Amino acid sequence: MNEALFSQVNRLQVEEGTLEYGVAGKPDAPALLLLHGIRNTKLLFAPILPALAERYRVIAVDIRGHGNSESYGSFSFERIVTDLIQLLDAEQLEQVTVVAASFSAVPAQMLAIREPRRVVSLVLLDGGYYSLGEVPGFNREKVVERLATTRFSSVEEAERQFAERYGTRAMPEGWMRDELLKKEEGSYGYRLPREAFSAYFQEYSVHSQPELFKQLTCPVLLLLADDSLLSKEEQHFHRQAVSHYQRIVKQAKVKMIPEAQHLLMVTHPQETVNEIHNFVSK
Repeated sequence: MNEALFSQVNRLQVEEGTLEYGVAGKPDAPALLLLHGIRNTKLLFAPILPALAERYRVIAVDIRGHGNSESYGSFSFERIVTDLIQLLDAEQLEQVTVVAASFSAVPAQMLAIREPRRVVSLVLLDGGYYSLGEVPGFNREKVVERLATTRFSSVEEAERQFAERYGTRAMPEGWMRDELLKKEEGSYGYRLPREAFSAYFQEYSVHSQPELFKQLTCPVLLLLADDSLLSKEEQHFHRQAVSHYQRIVKQAKVKMIPEAQHLLMVTHPQETVNEIHNFVSK
């Protein structure tokens, strides 16, 4: 699986853990750092990775606690940022565009603030512009319990359910293998431990928006899913949040992909690639 998508897969020792990341594309081309959503892995970008690799040097990382990246300590957005800085050092990346999906859009913005000379632009894929705790109907304890106790009879069953939910067969067979862990009773659950779900959702729920957003200086593309697929209450919340984000991050460009669901790279890979390229190439 990794061999089909990446020219090499590297492991890096970081503070109280290890990171695994894949590298693809042209070594001398502009660099893209891809950050996946919660409970996923670098293989979430499988539908768009080959197209991006034709134009860019692509580095896709398993975030701490996910996939084949291990953590021997606590989980926090600050630790994610520190891990990513070490990765940029290891790969000798002086300039990079960060493409971050869902929850990872918050540490991506933190990284851009910590490393303003290195992060030349940000592409935020349907995340990072609001606090999760303010989303209508969101209950952190219930979500953590549900995800921590989710079980599948097999990797194939997990992939079948994912395909049904997102209405696509764009993902390669076996892509969820690194996302899941076989339990003692023989079923499969998410590899990300309960304490990581709890810590990451807690940080996404309470991060201070104005203090974070107003420090951003690089160009930002906020690429959104189609909010017409949401309930009226959720739609109102997200539209208000986008307006709030734009008032603070005045350099942000906002685009919506019609009919796209939350994981844009899965439901609308070509449109996602086009928007990334149009933004990065300007």
